[in-house]
Amino acid sequence: MSVLWRVTGYLFRYRGLFFLTLVMATAMTALAVCVPQVVQSVLDEMFAENAGDGESMMNLLIEGVLIVTGLFFAREAFNCLRIRVNNVLEQKVILDLRRDLHDKLLELPVSFYDRRKSGDVASRVVEDVQNVERAILDGTEQGVVALLTIAGVTAIMFSLEPTLAALVFLPLPFLLVMSFRYAKVSRRNWRDVRETSGELNALLVEDIQGNRLIHSFALNERERRRFLETSEELRRRNLRTMFRWSIQSPLAGFISSLGVVAVVGMGAYLLKIKPDGSSGFTVGEFFAFLLYTNMFYEPVRQLVQINNLMAAGKASGDRVFEILDHPVDIRDCENPSDFPVGPIQVEFREVCFSYPERDEIIDKLDIVLPPGKVTALVGPTGAGKTTLANLLQRYYEVDSGAVLLNGIDIREIELAQLRGNMGVVSQDPFLFDASVGENLLLAREDATPEEVETCLRTACAWDFVQSLPDKIDTMIGERGVRLSMGEKQRLTIARALLRNPPVVILDEATSSVDVATEREIQRGLANLFASRTSLVIAHRLTTVRNADQIVFLKQGRIVECGTHDDLLVHDGEYADLWRRQGDLISETALSTT
Repeated sequence: MSVLWRVTGYLFRYRGLFFLTLVMATAMTALAVCVPQVVQSVLDEMFAENAGDGESMMNLLIEGVLIVTGLFFAREAFNCLRIRVNNVLEQKVILDLRRDLHDKLLELPVSFYDRRKSGDVASRVVEDVQNVERAILDGTEQGVVALLTIAGVTAIMFSLEPTLAALVFLPLPFLLVMSFRYAKVSRRNWRDVRETSGELNALLVEDIQGNRLIHSFALNERERRRFLETSEELRRRNLRTMFRWSIQSPLAGFISSLGVVAVVGMGAYLLKIKPDGSSGFTVGEFFAFLLYTNMFYEPVRQLVQINNLMAAGKASGDRVFEILDHPVDIRDCENPSDFPVGPIQVEFREVCFSYPERDEIIDKLDIVLPPGKVTALVGPTGAGKTTLANLLQRYYEVDSGAVLLNGIDIREIELAQLRGNMGVVSQDPFLFDASVGENLLLAREDATPEEVETCLRTACAWDFVQSLPDKIDTMIGERGVRLSMGEKQRLTIARALLRNPPVVILDEATSSVDVATEREIQRGLANLFASRTSLVIAHRLTTVRNADQIVFLKQGRIVECGTHDDLLVHDGEYADLWRRQGDLISETALSTT
């Protein structure tokens, strides 16, 4: 289905407003068409043989001027109402389209964002939606009015003088061929413009988010150069599109003017061979025909402009519907089950998984996370530890095998319940641009102040929150920029505690806090782990030495599994890593003394 036709469906949600704008636009056209008729009537009476004296001619002229003025006033009054209704309709359509797009973005799996830049996605929601709306609403309304005007004026011209009317149509084949050829090239040009604009937005968002890194590595000149290069490319593509239009538009105007010239020449000839005007072509008809000729070519030129507008709208529409049409691979099954009640046992059964265009990450992996126990995943970077946490939350689907909760495949559990019953603290903590309290209450809106305080104390975050200017009501900025990494991580731990989930996932949750704070958090988390199934991912082995079960992963496979003491006795890769980290800690301690 055509992109532009699909967007038209949004207009028909408000068909009353849409048709009201068409009615008012049609009324404007009808009033404009009446003006040449008044001019014709006045001129014919003034040039008639039995025309009255000077006073009667003046009265006739004044009457004609007043009627034309009234027609123009009524036309602009309708135009004022049309603009207001059009603005209301425009904003409703934009709101609906952006809401559907935003809903789809929230529904899409994590894998969708793995392959896209956030700035480009934002550009589609803001700029491309605006372009699509402008093309459809303005193009449809103006296009319908233009066609009605052409039809009405054509009928009147043929009734006045068929020969002249035929001359008016001579330039149309050339205009049509030129417009179709231009539209083909223009769509491609506008698509390039929109893609480059998305790249520029992505670069801008990246520079804003990485502002501190840019300053710390003195990358200002590099980023300035990248931004300038992309901006220059956008400028070139915009100019290429505009230059084509700068040829198309004047050329269309010139071809149209040839029709006007033909009408003037033939009209003057008809006046000359019928000078009395009594039964042939009159002076009034000649002037009226000239006005109608201009009224005919004005909507024709407008259709040429709409053609360019539609080309830009289609280019943006392709980008918008690329998101709206993107398949959602992870959905609830029919008749999904509720989240299991009671202690939760997590089982990864013969799980295989790989990311697109990458070798297999997880290979026939079997792990059981006993209820109420802490299972730690350790191993080198890229072993698949965080991937397992993502599979447990069903951010990705396993290629084969299954992830089970109390024997129930997580694909059979309602997605909202599955994720809503897990408390997650990631190695990259995310906080919204809101107050500390508002960020915490995202976990549970009905939490009491006492519960919030308890969770903050457990996460060793209470003291630093109390030191903030407005305490728990302090605004922390975008992504918590006004807090240190350790403070942000402690707040996300408190938020996870507040949810009180049966399953806890900690992915390097204490990687950005000092050793003393880490010990305090570990003591606070002990109570949390006691009655919950916990999955802890860590690189620092000191943070998981008390885990009930430690799984050493390497290249997506289990190399060793056991308690800390058992693995040291086994003297395998875990023990080797433990010794190497111990030596590193000792060397660090010596270097600081």
